[in-house]
Amino acid sequence: MYGVYGALTALAWAAVLPYQTLMAFLKRRPRLPLRERLGYPPPGARPGGFWLHAVSVGEVRLALRILPELARRFPGAAFHLTTGTATGRALAAAGAVPAASCGALPLDLPFAMRRLIAGLRPRAVLIMETEIWPNLLRLCAERGVPVLLVNGRISTRSFPRYRALRPFLRRILRGFASLGMQSREDAERIVDLGGAADRVRVTGNLKFDLEPPRVDPGQVRARLGLPSAAPLFVAGSTAPGEERPVLAAFRALRQADARTRLIVAPRHPEDFAAARRAACATGHTVVAWSDLGGSPIPVAPAWDVLIVDALGVLPELYAAADLVFVGGSLVPRGGQNVLEPASLGKPVTFGPHMQNFRAAAEALVDAGAGFVAHDGDELARCLLRLLEDRAGYRVASTMATRVVEANRGALPRTMAMIEETLLAPASPDRRAVVT
Repeated sequence: MYGVYGALTALAWAAVLPYQTLMAFLKRRPRLPLRERLGYPPPGARPGGFWLHAVSVGEVRLALRILPELARRFPGAAFHLTTGTATGRALAAAGAVPAASCGALPLDLPFAMRRLIAGLRPRAVLIMETEIWPNLLRLCAERGVPVLLVNGRISTRSFPRYRALRPFLRRILRGFASLGMQSREDAERIVDLGGAADRVRVTGNLKFDLEPPRVDPGQVRARLGLPSAAPLFVAGSTAPGEERPVLAAFRALRQADARTRLIVAPRHPEDFAAARRAACATGHTVVAWSDLGGSPIPVAPAWDVLIVDALGVLPELYAAADLVFVGGSLVPRGGQNVLEPASLGKPVTFGPHMQNFRAAAEALVDAGAGFVAHDGDELARCLLRLLEDRAGYRVASTMATRVVEANRGALPRTMAMIEETLLAPASPDRRAVVT
């Protein structure tokens, strides 16, 4: 099976790498270095520490939450972060602790993975959420390097596809020394797929433990040139196809209060330009985040719609918002992180496609702090109710914060799992199962 997997992986990368290079050139976005894809450690990577893998922005934020805890518990340890996207790489490089280096995840081919493992000689590998790389697991097992799954989840959508590969997955999953899953349902699914039950733990969702940004909403609004009484609607992590319903909802809000402003923060940089074109087509005055210049600025340009063409600023914009929509949910993308605005006491609106954050979305809806909209008209009605019913808004705000606080605790449980795994003797059957 590993031979078949290796051949298919090699063929896939032979097609994907030229395509990614071409798209990066055409869309003027950075691409991950080829040398790192081939397993060469980047300059500054130190051996003998922890290797953390976080595929994209959301997972990188989790890694950055864990890193200070690891540094506190393992003084002097080196850390290396790998990512699978340029946006994740940028966030990792900006937010990592001083002892950490950043690089791309190698191709999951034996020669590339073997090269990076040999260069890093990691004490342990921590994989954020559910990234399953067979050769990485197999080669780490051969060297006695424990691999831990952190904040793992198996979505309802992906579970049937995983089950179709269960005979192969059973062997692969035995390569994990520990599997920390977000919920009991996730734990049951990973065991059903072949994970060893005695290595599976329900640690909770680390996204509840992410710290909200420590910013002054008033200062953010001043930076944006917003009057204190102007309602601010922030549509965060939007996906293509969501611009139209978001702009339709904004039009309804403007009819209720002409001072309302809209901020749209697309999830991916390649969507910045399309979002700006869609906003300009409505006749609104549109500016981009990059147009605002340095901070602070004396006078911000007048705008109705602000397109965020930068990474890492969405949390502070949520802090300044009155109304929030979380994207990737009106279209079948699985939704994005609703806990970021909820942790700031913001009632959250989102679409019906929330498979990736199902438990968090359900908890907010049950508490009266989350509101599901199926289209632009329904989104407008939800937002107008929040805008007009101030007492109801305050209740929803309080409940949003309570939902997040009530579900905290994944971080200490995750750190306990990591420490116990590293202190426990290596499982004698792990190498036999995955080789």
